Amino acid sequence: MRTIENILILILILHIGLFSSTYAQQKAEVYGRVYDVKTGEGLAGANIVIKGTYKGAAADLEGSYSITGVSSGYYDVECSMIGYTVQVAAGIVVVPGERLKLNFEMEATVLALGEEVIIIGEAPLLDVDNTSSSRLIDAEEIEHTIVEDINELVAQQAGVVMVDNEIHIRGGRADENLYIIDGARVKDPISGQSYGSYISADAIETLEVITGGFNAEYGEAMSGVVDVKIKEGGDDYSGSLTIKTDSPGFDLPQNQNTHNAEFSIGGPEPITNQLKDNLGMRIPGDVYFFLNGYMYITDTHLPCADELYPSNSDWDIFAPREENNWSLLGKLIWRPSPTMKLSYTFNRSIQINQGYFQSVLDKNVFYPYSFQNNLDNYNTITRASFQHTINWKHTLSSRTYYELMLAYLTIGVHSAVQNKNWTEYQEKQDIYPITFFPPNQNGEVEVRFGDGFYETGDYSNYHHHFSESLLMDGKITSQVNDRHQIKAGFEASYSQLQLLDINDPWMNDVSSLGRNYDMYTVYPSAGAFFIQDKIEYKGMIANVGLRLDYWFPGEYVTNALDNPSPGIINDPGLYELHQATRELYYNETFDFFGCRGKGHLSPRLGISHPVTDKDVLFFSYGHFSQRPQKSNYVYAHLKSQSQATYQLFGNPNLNPSVTVAYELGLKHKFTSDLVLEATAFYKDLFDYITSENVTEQNPRYGSHIMYFNRDHSRSRGIEFKLKQRYSRYFSGRADFTYMIVTGKSSSPNTQLYIEAGLIDEKTLGEEYMKWDKPVVFSADLNIRVPKGMEPRIWGWKIPGDWGGKIRFEYQSGKRYTPIIFHEEGVEYYDDDQYSEVSKPVHTIDLKLYKNFRTMGIRTQFFVEIENIFNYKVPQIINPLTGESYEPGDPIPYSWYDDPYDLPPDNPARYRRPRNIMVGVGWKF
Repeated sequence: MRTIENILILILILHIGLFSSTYAQQKAEVYGRVYDVKTGEGLAGANIVIKGTYKGAAADLEGSYSITGVSSGYYDVECSMIGYTVQVAAGIVVVPGERLKLNFEMEATVLALGEEVIIIGEAPLLDVDNTSSSRLIDAEEIEHTIVEDINELVAQQAGVVMVDNEIHIRGGRADENLYIIDGARVKDPISGQSYGSYISADAIETLEVITGGFNAEYGEAMSGVVDVKIKEGGDDYSGSLTIKTDSPGFDLPQNQNTHNAEFSIGGPEPITNQLKDNLGMRIPGDVYFFLNGYMYITDTHLPCADELYPSNSDWDIFAPREENNWSLLGKLIWRPSPTMKLSYTFNRSIQINQGYFQSVLDKNVFYPYSFQNNLDNYNTITRASFQHTINWKHTLSSRTYYELMLAYLTIGVHSAVQNKNWTEYQEKQDIYPITFFPPNQNGEVEVRFGDGFYETGDYSNYHHHFSESLLMDGKITSQVNDRHQIKAGFEASYSQLQLLDINDPWMNDVSSLGRNYDMYTVYPSAGAFFIQDKIEYKGMIANVGLRLDYWFPGEYVTNALDNPSPGIINDPGLYELHQATRELYYNETFDFFGCRGKGHLSPRLGISHPVTDKDVLFFSYGHFSQRPQKSNYVYAHLKSQSQATYQLFGNPNLNPSVTVAYELGLKHKFTSDLVLEATAFYKDLFDYITSENVTEQNPRYGSHIMYFNRDHSRSRGIEFKLKQRYSRYFSGRADFTYMIVTGKSSSPNTQLYIEAGLIDEKTLGEEYMKWDKPVVFSADLNIRVPKGMEPRIWGWKIPGDWGGKIRFEYQSGKRYTPIIFHEEGVEYYDDDQYSEVSKPVHTIDLKLYKNFRTMGIRTQFFVEIENIFNYKVPQIINPLTGESYEPGDPIPYSWYDDPYDLPPDNPARYRRPRNIMVGVGWKF
């Protein structure tokens, strides 16, 4: 923490030293007139502000204004008035001693003040109104980036790392992020996955990643918010079709048999227009539509099964490869009047695979190396989601508008071998080769079966879960006066959650399902209320908010606690634990019309304050909470007990986990096209959910493992973000993050692993989290040669209408637990989990494109190369070398001693190698 403080102090000193001379320069004046664009009449009382400074003025009776004492530099000047759209003149250059004339032609509007903003010039890079750390990505930037979905976009932002296919924002766990698509939260409440629906990157209009200091309107997120807006149709028809592949009919290096196709179309909705034109029906306003379809199939770089078996046999056509992603998305917009807007969004997505690259949090389902020779008998995972969202926005007056949202979301995950019922599973067996060893001194012949790879039988898990959620929220925003904008709202959700999870189904008897199982259907509900005030005073912005979250786990919990199952009653130790849990639950929850619930209050504060004419200092502090994000944390084995040696019981009395976060940052504008942002942050995460061993008072009853709020974590770091807008042909950005993440344990299931002998006892202090990556650096360079602006090189005019992007990433390697040798040569794992970092890794991606335009259609040919130099990025670390295993490397003695252990050359020990995709796209 001391290092971060010193760095921040140095940043402040440098800014003071570099820019204090600004005040000694000769000042300038900005003046002009504000008038109605239709009538030409001056608008008395219009407010003109130089954003990021304390400078401003009000227009007189003729609409004239004057702002004096303005230092030289690049500014964004905002003009606002009740009943008119807000206008921002971006990138205005002020020269010392100059009188700069700047007029504003204001357009009347029936929308509330600030609801519609017109940017004159390019949008400002330095947003002085923003009191949080965030990054807004638009459709144009997404088009030229090598990504397929939302997660890949998020992973490229400062403060974000992707480890084992999980997104971690500023050191938080993977389930601490909130994804919002057109106003609706899309988290899977059973698995804890933050991203419950699959959406193609090309369907996105804007994507905002908020990594710190988000306002009170955002809840159920402790680390980050990803807010996605889907594209909409406009007054003219537009569309696109893109096809790309790494197997275009001739061999490309590292061909993975990948095919990707996508289409989009949007514009005026034709059916309602036909009704109006042909039938004379009166449908007020305008209706627009947008439709997007997406397909991505690949055999990956790993061995794959001959055939996958989706949960629905009608979906066999959607599973031609090892990885299969499909989605269909649509959006309808109806504007019955200028003050009203109704939108409907639907999304149907299907993913069929075997989990090689799927984030499943603590289930650790990756490439199944032990089933490498029998992949047809490994699970096929089918993930299907359906989202319907209705949004209504209504402007009540020139100062006030409200928004309502209603959404219906279903998420289903089915994981089974060849779509079998669990009663049809066959026990997995490792038989071959059969090895005979010479007789020992007693004349006994040793026979060993197997080599670690299963030849027959099925994988040992059957899993099915389904969630059905109804989501509602409402917000009202009012510009009370020139200094205060109040926003208040509510959220409510009602869910049905179903789960069936069976391990070793062949060990079935009349009293249980397999060796270990869990099964429940529950109906939880939750909601929130919030209020926030955006205060503007002489250039300073402050966001002050308060949020109340509540949660009811449902009648299933009270029934389970009041009426314990025979399995609990017949186990004295378990019954004692059950009764203690019941007493705490009733003592620590509140009663609301017969429902037991819990709540949490979260204050939020954010300030943006101009330091000089080119610098803005921002600060945020807040409490961010979320209820248990994985249903097993609460409901596991409340009614279903099995004979397994190690069982982990849910705890219905869990409290929300809480993050207390601070950040302090400085934004500096070198020019209107070049901006630097430096941010230091500190996060204290407590009441983390973890598993603990509960010892009964009577030692004869043994002990049980249960979830509790007894873990914590800390994250601290510093970020630098530099962005250069296009200056003729080039643009770019660079992000640097230094971050340390420590805590008690990396998994809520740690105690279960300890009891099973997989890891040692928990440390008394803190250890590094397994997703900790101290250093992450990335740089993007974009080149664009527009038609008509072709440069000359040595007198030759090069072709135009082409461009490209090159991305460089450098980051610390994966954390691992090293092996240490005693003097006697005995090896053991370090007591400190994840105490070492493997060697840094770096990759370079490249995209090049060339456009051809005819008859209003743009045809684009392009090539995308990921990991262009084919660097080997380790995924599985050898604890002796700190790298992935290569033939000839030393390996731990334990790998030799275990005759049934798998060979060390797992094909999944490296990330995907170089991949070359070629494609063509049409757009109109």
